[in-house]
Amino acid sequence: MQRILMTFFTLLIFYSCSKGGDERLAEQENIRSQEQISAQNENQREWARSMEKDLNERKYFIKAIEGSFRGDLDMENADFSVKAQFTSSIPIAFSDRVRTLDEISYELANLAININIKLENPRVANSAVSCIVEDYKPDLNKGSINIISEACKNVFKLMLSDDMQMTDVANEEARARVLSRSIRNNEIDQVEILSGVFESSISTKEYQFKLKRD
Repeated sequence: MQRILMTFFTLLIFYSCSKGGDERLAEQENIRSQEQISAQNENQREWARSMEKDLNERKYFIKAIEGSFRGDLDMENADFSVKAQFTSSIPIAFSDRVRTLDEISYELANLAININIKLENPRVANSAVSCIVEDYKPDLNKGSINIISEACKNVFKLMLSDDMQMTDVANEEARARVLSRSIRNNEIDQVEILSGVFESSISTKEYQFKLKRD
């Protein structure tokens, strides 16, 4: 009888220890799972913050050039007027919360510029040639907008500028980079001048011009 009781208590102790060990293992596994989920969530939040930063830089850029510009182009002893209109493809709004990756990805995919540019000789009736480009994504690093499209007969290469007198292309390109960086850092909220290079569909010769905000 005593041996039976000893065996019973031994089995009871073993069962209790085994049960306690299983519970501890389950608890540890649950903790590890929660830690993995937390780490994944934090990685997603960090990725979302990085994407939101890139998106905001594009928003600052597009917001800074939205509007109408006009200027004159002297080509082969003929004076032409150039008018350009820039609008955002979707409304621009800034969020004060960490958004989901899907929300940010949607805006990154769809935020662009719609461009309407018109070349006209004021002295010649019905000489206006318009070009419309939709969903154009500018080069944010270079601060440039190159309108080269099958829908356009002519080529327009535009750059950010702040100097109506500057004409050296290399200097203009360098200045456009600086201005674009300032815009993306939200240090400049509006562009007043665009520097342009025009190339006719019937010639490879390039002509420089300036556009000023209306």
